[in-house]
Amino acid sequence: MGTTFGGRFRRWRTTALCSFALIVSFASLPVRAAGPDLSLISIATGNRSGVYYFAGGTICARINAHRWQHGIRCLTQETGGSIDNLRALRTGSATFAIVQSDWHHNAVLGDERFEPVGPDRSLRSVFAIYAEALTVVAGRESGIVRFADLVGKRVNMGPPGSGGRATMEVVMDAVGWEAGDFPALSSLDASDVSDALCEGEIDAAIFTIAHPNLAVEDLLTSCGAQLIPVEGPGITGLVAERPYYFASTISGSTYPNQRDSVPVLALAASLVTTARTSPTEVYELVKAVFDDLPGFQDAHPAFGEFTAAQMVTQGLSAPLHSGALRYFKEKGLQ
Repeated sequence: MGTTFGGRFRRWRTTALCSFALIVSFASLPVRAAGPDLSLISIATGNRSGVYYFAGGTICARINAHRWQHGIRCLTQETGGSIDNLRALRTGSATFAIVQSDWHHNAVLGDERFEPVGPDRSLRSVFAIYAEALTVVAGRESGIVRFADLVGKRVNMGPPGSGGRATMEVVMDAVGWEAGDFPALSSLDASDVSDALCEGEIDAAIFTIAHPNLAVEDLLTSCGAQLIPVEGPGITGLVAERPYYFASTISGSTYPNQRDSVPVLALAASLVTTARTSPTEVYELVKAVFDDLPGFQDAHPAFGEFTAAQMVTQGLSAPLHSGALRYFKEKGLQ
């Protein structure tokens, strides 16, 4: 499956900050606000500046709007990203989590980062939310124009615990790169990357994100940074060998001053839970999203990248939770 990142950015951008503030007010109230008659669920997401947190807040706001009908209260949890989220599900410190499809797959099988703890047989899929791309943004004076040009440069990989950093490590292995090929591999979080790249403290930054992205737009317009194609034999091999990756493009109309489409490696951001979660809670969460799917997809341009059918299948390595399966069967999606 392929997709093209782009589309409804300008209309969404004008309302994003207001929508985000509303979502945070719904999703991040203290736990005591749940009350004695409400069950509490949580969604582990990512950094507050990222789309994972926005997606979790959007879902929680939809559940909380009907909390007195179904008795479920939803909160978001800010986290380091996919790896941390999958660990939180395993330990029971989160009810749901938004994760990259590659690390979802590896957690189910006990591969890569999860080899020491083994397969997580309790993991259950809920639905795929949107496509996200392994994205390379290079500084104006970096001399980087191709993916291969990253060798010998100062590259920010992202914070430990993030799926994006872990995915880049997989890509490095696939193309035959080692840490020693780089003078510096930093671990800055998203809030610090802009200053570091614009001031020349790093040459490039790696993100695994949905597009359009306000932080990327700022880098491209404020300090002349550039999107770098993620392509080559190693990338082609990953797409051929691993079903959770697919080739995609960031269309030339996505950002100001970006004339050409940029090929990238993409995957799905998925909502997952465990077999321990109540079927009723999962059913009501899925219902809150899919009963007004166009409204949900209008909340952010990336949410409209997948069709309803793709949301039920794309990148979902664990079995569907019985609560999700019940809803999808009722609506003819299974």
